[in-house]
Amino acid sequence: MQTNRYLLIKSLGKSIWADVDHVMCQLLAAELTNRIPVVYWGMESLYSESIATNAFEFFFEPVSALTVNDIVRPGYSFYPPTWNIEKILAEDSDRFKMEYRDLKSLMKSDANIVVSDIYYPLSSILAWTNRSHWSYGKTPYQVYRCLFDKYLKPKPEVKREIKKYINTTPDFRDEKPILGIHCRSNAIVNEVAQLYDLNELYKPYIWHYIVRYNVRHIFLITDSNKILKEYKKLYGVNGMLLYSDSKKRPLKERIPTYLQDYPNKRHKGVELIKDTIEVIKDTYLAAQCDFFIGNGYSNLSNTVMRLKDWPETNIKLLY
Repeated sequence: MQTNRYLLIKSLGKSIWADVDHVMCQLLAAELTNRIPVVYWGMESLYSESIATNAFEFFFEPVSALTVNDIVRPGYSFYPPTWNIEKILAEDSDRFKMEYRDLKSLMKSDANIVVSDIYYPLSSILAWTNRSHWSYGKTPYQVYRCLFDKYLKPKPEVKREIKKYINTTPDFRDEKPILGIHCRSNAIVNEVAQLYDLNELYKPYIWHYIVRYNVRHIFLITDSNKILKEYKKLYGVNGMLLYSDSKKRPLKERIPTYLQDYPNKRHKGVELIKDTIEVIKDTYLAAQCDFFIGNGYSNLSNTVMRLKDWPETNIKLLY
């Protein structure tokens, strides 16, 4: 691989698993374009503390040996051309105008540093694969599985939280099988203008897994205290319901930089980082369950699906 070709992957400014999805897609793009990937979640990230902070590394190990400071050198060319050595750590507030950001131009650019701060689905990037690359002929799910296994490595402090829950929860460790459930608050799917509450569809599927597979425990992930109380009433008998001590509250949307009165108005600092580590912990715990029911519109549920090779009968995403 040439050492003067880099793909700098910035944050989308969204939730942790939405940003990780973007990173995974762009790591494939880096492989297909023979570029060294560098992930830098700067001030455009929901989790950033300062311009000198790479928020990705609060949660995950670097995807390569280089940092953004290693690759930004005098004389290097940038694409899109709006970037330069002085601006590279900042956020481009005009990125949604999509100037110079069509996927073809990004994939074919000869610039030393291509900057990615717009989401492109994995399926569109797979159109650029070829017979010599391992992704050729694979489904998007299979490609995601390879990318997650290859690149996404939680930091030791995240792993400690996962192990702590397992070691202090004998029912999760010893009482199998376990059905993992991710149930979001207010799950009327506004994105597709559905008229029903998606959460009502969970109950018959939960009953199916309990009856057919003799499920011993349900591990619940939710951002709603109301849903937690409901599940305690329905499934709390004899300790069947398991859940972590993660705080139950929806993530607030980020305020774009150019609408802020001062740089860190959107951030909750250490509190948000700790809450996000809890989200990552819950996601990895759900992937250790024997079965899983989730929300097909949720990045968290899709991440659970991509973290391991699920038998088709063992996982159900609802739409």
